Amino acid sequence: MMGDQEKTLEENRGKCICEPCPTYNECMRADESLLFCVAGRSATCTFEKKGCICPTCPVTKALGLKKAYYCIKGSEQEQH
Repeated sequence: MMGDQEKTLEENRGKCICEPCPTYNECMRADESLLFCVAGRSATCTFEKKGCICPTCPVTKALGLKKAYYCIKGSEQEQH
């Protein structure tokens, strides 16, 4: 049985817009990392802030999230 986080990740993977984000980098592409707003920041990649499109993401809107730079700062819960 899937946990809540896994279910949310599965349901929203197709809506995620991480890849075209200016901060999304080759390390994240290699790891196929997405949905940082749910899964939390990357444990293996380092980042350079180059802009954030999280506020325009359909997942952010659907889940009622208010933060940004989830790949660097962590999930909505981690940023509280």
